[in-house]
This record gives sequence, structure tokens and C-alpha cells, in this order.
Amino acid sequence: MEGIFLTDTEYESLVSETEQLIAGVEDLPYPKVKNDFQDLLKNFDMMHREALTRLFKEIVINHPDLQAKMRHDKTVNLLFSLYDLFHTDIQNGILAQEILAGVNPEAGYPLWLPVGNMTDLKENTAYKYAQDGENILIVKTAEALHAFKNACGNTTLPLDGAKVNHEYLICPWHGCNYRLSDGLMEGNPLLKLKKYPVTASAEGTIKIGLNM
Repeated sequence: MEGIFLTDTEYESLVSETEQLIAGVEDLPYPKVKNDFQDLLKNFDMMHREALTRLFKEIVINHPDLQAKMRHDKTVNLLFSLYDLFHTDIQNGILAQEILAGVNPEAGYPLWLPVGNMTDLKENTAYKYAQDGENILIVKTAEALHAFKNACGNTTLPLDGAKVNHEYLICPWHGCNYRLSDGLMEGNPLLKLKKYPVTASAEGTIKIGLNM
């Protein structure tokens, strides 16, 4: 592409540095500074998510050839993936039409990933699990186990530290409530957490299903 400012490697480095800076917000010494900075991040997040979602919708619906090109541009692909736009209802609807038409979309092999043991988890507590590019949040309640993508809505903001209140997961960034049963955001059914299949053996071994 012409007119680029960064190489793919430099862009990846920039993203990595930004994620480290965001993670370091919790270590800021002054509560008001920390709260103001988190509010600033949330505002930037919403501004970018709204604009990118509108752009992505236009591309998916009216310019499918451009969508294919986007997947091969490393930086563009990364940006849309950071906001999980390749897994939105818009994208899923297009993929569903392709499947019905006999098209085989790209997919990995189904995999059950062991992530720990039931005895190590406290009830109504959110646990982070990260390995091989998978960033997952696991929640154990008295009734069931739940596993979600560890990111609020279409953002990169992690749900580490989220509280569990009755049947809801409460985002530590925005305060929004996600239903544990299906990941839907309360008051906004267009947004939901990606939910993974999860099982526990008789010995308590927890496994999460990927590419299913």
C-alpha cells in the first residue's frame, strides 16, 4: 500500500506497547487520575468502535471484494480483529448465507483445551486464562461453568476483575451487565460476549471448546 507510515512489525510493536500502557493504568498512584484516564479510554473506545462498526458494515454488505483484501492486510486485519468485528452479527449473517450456499468458510479444527480444575475456582469469581493466542474468561457459579472471550463487547478492554452479581457479569470498565447464560449485554441485545462451550470431567478437569 502507498502512503504507509509504519511497517507491519512497527505496527505490531505499537499495539503491544499500547496494551502494556493500558494494563498499567491500575498502577497509577492517584485514584482521580486513574479514574479520569479510564474514562478517557472508554470515550476513545466508544468513538472508535462506533466509527469502525459503521465502516465495517458498509464494507461487508456493499463491498465484499474489499473485505477479502482487508483480511490479507496485516494491520487492517489486526485493527478490525481488536474490535472483534469479524465476529459481529453482521459478519455472522454473511457467513451463514455462505454456508447455506455451500461455501466452506475458513475455520480451524475443533479442539477441547484443558484450562484447569474445578477445585481451584471460587464461585462467582472471574478467572483469566490465556494461552496460544486465546484469551478467555472463566466463571464458576453454583449452577454452571461459563467461558467467554476476555474482552468487553467489540473492544480490547479485558474483563479481568469483572464482578459476578446473580446471573450477570459486570464489566469493570463500563459497568455494563452481560448475562452469564448467553453473553448478551443487558439493555443492548446487539452486543454480546463470545461464549465458548465448556465442560468439566468427573475429576474436575475443565475443558473449553475452540473452533466450534
